Amino acid sequence: MKIIALMNEKGGTGKSTAASNLATALHRRGKRVVLVDADPQGTARDWRAASPEGIDLPDVIALDRPQMLGAIHALSADYVIVDTPAKAESMAAAVVRVAHVALVVIQPSGADIWASAATVKLIRSKLDVGGQVDAAFLVNRVKAGTKLAGLVKGGEWNEYGLDQLTSTLGDRTAYAQALTDGVSVYDLPNLDARADVDAVLAELEAARWL
Repeated sequence: MKIIALMNEKGGTGKSTAASNLATALHRRGKRVVLVDADPQGTARDWRAASPEGIDLPDVIALDRPQMLGAIHALSADYVIVDTPAKAESMAAAVVRVAHVALVVIQPSGADIWASAATVKLIRSKLDVGGQVDAAFLVNRVKAGTKLAGLVKGGEWNEYGLDQLTSTLGDRTAYAQALTDGVSVYDLPNLDARADVDAVLAELEAARWL
């Protein structure tokens, strides 16, 4: 089982969007996938509760307290995708301890980059004591052609010693619609959004993180 966490202690970066679509993409490939909602706010659970009857989506379970995360190892799955909360250092630390892959989700903004420092510190702490976790920034809501998006994608700002995925998620209304409607971008006609998610998975596969 591979545990992949979508993280950033800043709210509103798009962790739930990334988690739900990556989980669905792996599920649609025939993998056994569980989406763990580690956020007391319950966005992933709300997403699944809004789903149309009979739609092909992964199961969502709540493990939204640090002391509950030990149960993650008992799940029967090929992949566990963890949607994490904002402003919850104890939960973030617990997630980093169990994660095999940590994707730090940021938007092209200084606020998101600065706020990610706390999560990066937790990741570095695990690595410094001999722990194993593959980690990288995942840039979300990228507006094509804008100077700021270009700078963030270019990675010159990245002085954190953490990898940055070349693949990004675009600033597309399909993501918000999918989250609201309880579906994935694979259930909507936006081919560009699907291509975004496929590219992220392809890059993770190429890095042997999946």
